[in-house]
Amino acid sequence: RGLTPLGSGTLSGALAWASRPCISKRQDLNWSNASGKLANMGGMSSQVMWKQAWNIGAKSTLSQALGHLGTAVHELSSQQWDPKTACIGGIRDYMTSYLAPASTSWSSVMLHLNSLMAGTLAGELSRAIDGPAIAFLEFEQAAWGYFLYDRGREIDKFWNIPEVVEVPSNEFAGNVETLSRVFGAEPQSIIPYLQHVTDSAGKAFVDDEFALGDHWVRIDFMRRLGLQYPSPGEATGGQYVEIDEAIS
Repeated sequence: RGLTPLGSGTLSGALAWASRPCISKRQDLNWSNASGKLANMGGMSSQVMWKQAWNIGAKSTLSQALGHLGTAVHELSSQQWDPKTACIGGIRDYMTSYLAPASTSWSSVMLHLNSLMAGTLAGELSRAIDGPAIAFLEFEQAAWGYFLYDRGREIDKFWNIPEVVEVPSNEFAGNVETLSRVFGAEPQSIIPYLQHVTDSAGKAFVDDEFALGDHWVRIDFMRRLGLQYPSPGEATGGQYVEIDEAIS
């Protein structure tokens, strides 16, 4: 492959990959055949966080969870973005994933564009740590949502504009008591985010950065849960990787 498994990088492997031209696996994938309704509808970004401090153990947990899903994570030959090719370590930038801490006790992985494994991966990570994990999703910059797991079991889910992703609003309403219990957040600090809105809705709190109708409001929501949004390339200890994803 020219890529090396996470945590077992070699200089020769890195140099071999660096000598190859930049490629985009997305060009080889038929997204219309991907599983799930969202794959047929359009673009989606996703981020998974699990309750484990960011260290070698968290990376190992992620590798094991991906292995159980029949995929793998690989280190890149470089962490630098090449403006000539829009690649990082020989991989087109939107096909890389980004690992980083989400707080002192949570780790995160931002999956590559149009990944379809966020919920499944969150469930597997939750099972692996015997604790909570959450998948945040954004669909076509029009809606955002989350799927929350504990000990491998889905316990809560939410979309702010259910009709955009064509799901029943009553099944994706979010549960403030569940969120408060898992994250230790005050219920009144998260209730305003758990409402189905229009794109013209105002802010949940005056000190928020984004309005409720903006999909980026999920960053304000994360902050209320005690999590931070690790900006790719900027988080301390962050790392770009490639994650294989089988699409059928």
